[in-house]
Amino acid sequence: MSGINHKALRLALRTILLTVSGLPSARAWEARTFEPPDPPAPWLRETLIPGSERLIATNNIMELGVYQLDLYHPETDEGTETVEALADAVKTAFKPTTNISTFGVVERAERLGGRRDDPWYIIPVRISYRAHGVNT
Repeated sequence: MSGINHKALRLALRTILLTVSGLPSARAWEARTFEPPDPPAPWLRETLIPGSERLIATNNIMELGVYQLDLYHPETDEGTETVEALADAVKTAFKPTTNISTFGVVERAERLGGRRDDPWYIIPVRISYRAHGVNT
């Protein structure tokens, strides 16, 4: 089984992400060295969580996985409006049925509950995807 090309899948998902207006310039790309901004400033963290691959009726490979984006915003007196608006914009960019290049499709995008982790307020956005690969 050849399976899913996760490097190419991550780059295709990232390409969709980079269409979102207002993304922070500080970005923790997966498996790259990163230090959160000091003094605290907005940033995001990307994580690709592949699911198990399975053979489907067309004799190809299918995977259900998650692309998670954690949006970090410094705790300030302004509240959560800025990071919530960004989370909504990210969610909108990954609306269901959005094609992920030639790899598959977005199944669902959801904004999860925010949480504090001093000095940050963090809102995760979870994008569930269905990817396809060739069975060789």
